Amino acid sequence: MADVATALHRAGWTTEQAAPDVQLPGDDRVVAALVLDCDQAPAPALVWDERYGWRTATSRRHPITKGAARPSEGDGVRYLTGGITPPPGDVVTALTT
Repeated sequence: MADVATALHRAGWTTEQAAPDVQLPGDDRVVAALVLDCDQAPAPALVWDERYGWRTATSRRHPITKGAARPSEGDGVRYLTGGITPPPGDVVTALTT
């Protein structure tokens, strides 16, 4: 996750090279959020879920849905390819296509 955060910062989508905000919403699941705080960012935030991998989020304030429920694709939510731990460059590429 830290490598993806670094890649997003290098792409110019975050103002700081910060580690993701990791949460444990229950049921032994792990999720993390990275806010993309630059104006030219392709999404407000990214969420990593150990069950599904990376996806875009529609909110910078609340990128992780209540209970870490899996939101449907569409309306700004897009699941990025590459499994749950794709190489950082693949995450950047998926966001730009």
